[in-house]
Amino acid sequence: MSLHFRYTLVGSPHSVVPLGGRFVRPRPFIPVSLLGPAGTLLTNGLLDIGADDTVFPEAVAVRIGVDLTNAPSGVGEGVGLNSLPLRYAEVTLRIADNQEQREWRGWVAFTPAPLRRPLLGFAGFLQFFTATFHGDREEVDLTVNSLYPGN
Repeated sequence: MSLHFRYTLVGSPHSVVPLGGRFVRPRPFIPVSLLGPAGTLLTNGLLDIGADDTVFPEAVAVRIGVDLTNAPSGVGEGVGLNSLPLRYAEVTLRIADNQEQREWRGWVAFTPAPLRRPLLGFAGFLQFFTATFHGDREEVDLTVNSLYPGN
């Protein structure tokens, strides 16, 4: 089975010419929970096939009780090619639609840089799914693949 998510329509202050003049842009935001030693946080993340890592704000790590003091570190680059400091931790992630739920352990990057939304990138998230984007329906299906480590 696949998990099925409809795109979220995000308002635009101007008409979006390539989308026929609509005043919204469809975005593949999906609800995702991060589970840590001190609790769980549910938020909406952006499925981003261009993101190398799954990235959340450092404040999320603090809120769920993940200690980043001695965490492995790295650097990421955003769209503007600005470097972002990253610290990595293995956490439990959970997603669900109206039919099923998936939960697994994965490596997530945390950054002090401001993020509009968490990025659900390849490492830690998309590596475990086959994602089918239906542009005509503004929907996405996620099907676990052979790398999926969860239940």
